[in-house]
Order: sequence, then C-alpha cells, then structure tokens
Amino acid sequence: MASTAHVGETRALVFPVMCNAHVKIDYSDNIPKGADNTFASSDDITYGLWSLKDAFTIETTITPYDVNGYSSGFFTVPIQTIENSKKLFPAILAVGTQSFNDYLSQYYLSHSDKLTHEMRIFHSTKVQVSLINVTTHSHNQPAQYKIRFKLILGSTTTTLDSDVVITPSSGINWPLANNTTNSLTKGVFDAEGKYTHSFERTTHSSGNSGTTLTFSSTASDNFFGGQELFTVSGGKATSIGKIAVGGVRTTAPHTVTLENSQSTALNSTDIYVKTLQHPSYVDNFNHIAVTFDNTTKLMRIYLDGNLVASTVHTASDDFAFDREDFFLGANGTGGTGANTAASNNQFMGEMHEFAISNIATDKFNIFNLTPRYANTLLYFRFEEVDE
Repeated sequence: MASTAHVGETRALVFPVMCNAHVKIDYSDNIPKGADNTFASSDDITYGLWSLKDAFTIETTITPYDVNGYSSGFFTVPIQTIENSKKLFPAILAVGTQSFNDYLSQYYLSHSDKLTHEMRIFHSTKVQVSLINVTTHSHNQPAQYKIRFKLILGSTTTTLDSDVVITPSSGINWPLANNTTNSLTKGVFDAEGKYTHSFERTTHSSGNSGTTLTFSSTASDNFFGGQELFTVSGGKATSIGKIAVGGVRTTAPHTVTLENSQSTALNSTDIYVKTLQHPSYVDNFNHIAVTFDNTTKLMRIYLDGNLVASTVHTASDDFAFDREDFFLGANGTGGTGANTAASNNQFMGEMHEFAISNIATDKFNIFNLTPRYANTLLYFRFEEVDE
C-alpha cells in the first residue's frame, strides 16, 4: 500500500479535555440476525471482527493530551497557566478561601483521579488498550503515560503494562528574567543549552541529617510532597530523592522530610529543583500497537515501532471477540455527572488513524497506518488535510 504525502492543516478525531465522548462500532449495524431473529445469538451470521478467532494486531496513531494540567497543582502564588486550551487542564490556584471544589474541572475528574487516570483507546470485553497516567502529584508535573494491554482468554485475564513511555520534556530555553531566585549563576544547563535545574534554597549550617533538611526561612512556598530535589557539582545535577508526602513543615523550624535518608549531612548545601516541564506530546503524535499470537500466546506492546513490553498469556484458550459493540475513546459506559471521566475511562487527545488486522506483525509504518488489505478487519482514517 502506497503512502500519500499532503501539505496543509491536519485534522483528527478530537477528544478535548473535559469531554464525554466515544465512537461506537455497532454490532447490530454490521451483523445480520440469524434464524432466531435476535442479535448476539449463536446463529448470527458473523464476519470480520466478530469472526476473528486467531492472532491480531491493533494499532493507532494518537496525540494524547495532558490530564494533569499545565503546572497544575495547588499554589498560593500566581503561576504560568493556560485557561482556554483543549489539550490540557488549567492550573488550580489557591486564592483566598478557594479550594479544589471551587473548580468545575474537579467535578469532571477529581485531582486525585487525574494522577492515575486510565484513558481507554479501544474497548471490548476481551481486549482493552489504554494509556495510564503515572504520577504522584501535579506540581510542575504534566501527565506521563504507560501503555496497558489487557486480554481475556476463557476466564483468565492477563494485563501487560509498559514502562512510562510518553513523557513531558524538561528544561527551558531561557530563565525568567525577573526571577532572581532561579538565577543563571546557579542554574544547570544540558548539552542542548536548555535550563534544566534551578537553584531554590540553601540548607541551614546544621540540622541536616537522615531524612531531614533544615532551612533558615520558610520552605512551604517552594517545596511540596513528591517533589524531587537535587544537588549540583561540576555542572551536573544529582538527585537526593523526593520529599515525603506531608513532609513540608510550614512553621519553624523550617524543614522538609525526604522519603529516604541521606548518607552524609547536607549542611550549607544549595538545593535545586527541575525547571518547568512541558507536555510537549500534546503537539506530537505516537504510533501505538498491541499484538497477540494465538499459537504462542505472546502479547506485545509497541511504541513508534519499538517493542516496549511483552509477556505470554497464561491461558491456553483460543482468542475470540464477543458478539457485542466495540468502542474507541472510552469504555462505552456513557456515564454522566460528577467524576464520570474516571469511570468512563475517557480518552482525551486526538486519534488520527485506527486499524485492526488478523495477524500479529512486528513491522509498522509509524507515520501512516498501512495494514495489508487482505488482513484488515477494521480501518478508520480520521486524519484529513486542507489541500
């Protein structure tokens, strides 16, 4: 199959943040009724997806959005944020007596659920493909995703997860000119010239041992639970670990508690933090594929053509889809009301192409889906251009 190049503004199937949407692949619209004149019965005349009883490949090109929110967190000072983006949640600011519950986004997807949100790409009873947010906080922490491939054979479920493979970019091209604390004189730059770590505070001359860091002035406005801290030597930043949840003392003595003890006392030591992280993936796209070999029972996950996870299913049953509807972009529950984005496994992002074929391949065109016509069971092209 030949690829076609276009120049122009691209299009896609868009699931904006705070949406409630999915694409339904309707069984009754595609499969004729059998002799009993009812759908989803044993005498239905199945074909295509619903007759698959062998290996398969599910692949898609997508652009995920950031469910954590740009610099999203609970801050007492103004921070950089975007309030009208379809691609990322705005930051939550603590102003006066406001709380999380004063924000509409909290009712759509609660702050705690954002951190582990599962975005369903494809849903059926037997096969599910998702992105899972893997974060513990959202302070300068855009969402970062692993890929999940869940497969049921007979009554046995195997869930295969990749490592975190879709991540924000770190570092900025220049420091904020009016920010004297994060000064160039103590900044850290990478090989590309990006400003990756900024100076935050210097520890007190004493009182720094084990898991405790002590500062001469309040640390509560600058540090938070789950934040990673660094020391710098020779222009290289070295992690000293993360602040424990609830580990920031807001009154004297001004201390933070780390998750793990330090082997040496960090007295009079400059402490650094990461500069602004960017969810750069919201402007790019990724090719994701999952495959299953019905003979070997081998399950695989690919990102951009690279194998990122694999396992062997523990059951010996043959694979077959149920006689049911399938869904793209959510699990098909269609719930409405508070926090149903979590229960719906709502996908937020762009879907460019989607395909299912009846072979377990390991070769992909990561820029355009090119499934072989003879093996293709389903193909959607949502991408268009202005020519």
